[in-house]
Amino acid sequence: MKRMLFILLAASAIVAASAKGLLPCMVYRRGLTNEQIDFILERHPDAQLRMTAQDWRAMRYQLCRFDCMTNYVELIGGSNDCARVLLQLHDDATTAWSRYATASNLLEKAQSALDIATERAQEYAEAYANATNNLRSVMADYMSASNRAVRAEARTASVIAWAEEQRDKAILSTTKAIWQQFIDRLKQEDN
Repeated sequence: MKRMLFILLAASAIVAASAKGLLPCMVYRRGLTNEQIDFILERHPDAQLRMTAQDWRAMRYQLCRFDCMTNYVELIGGSNDCARVLLQLHDDATTAWSRYATASNLLEKAQSALDIATERAQEYAEAYANATNNLRSVMADYMSASNRAVRAEARTASVIAWAEEQRDKAILSTTKAIWQQFIDRLKQEDN
């Protein structure tokens, strides 16, 4: 047991000695930390580092968080009144939420008005379609009646022309008078 404890202590001393210069934050994650990359580049200025996309995204996130934090600390550190800065930030956030609520209400009203306008437009479109269909039906009836009237006039003119031909062929004057009365009667109904 003592031997095992001695080996364990010796191993931890070797690890501690070999880890000289590495901070605890450098050994918590897989891959190289910013400090390790700086260390390598100091030793070998012409070295080329390859890293995974995941490591690059992590580094960018870390740098952005660092920038945000330094800006915040600079903002607070620039004045000796931290409470005033925090109250100003709170007021700005409250104003932003108020503006968002107002814009949200306006958007909801506009959406409601748009829905009503869409329904009315649909009603107008249906009424227009019905009126157009009714107009087509009336026009078709008119054209049909107009065509029948034209055909009736053509038949009447044809009968009158035939009657005049028969009148002209007649030998007796009484027969001609009968045909003339018939023609006059047809022409009288035509007017």
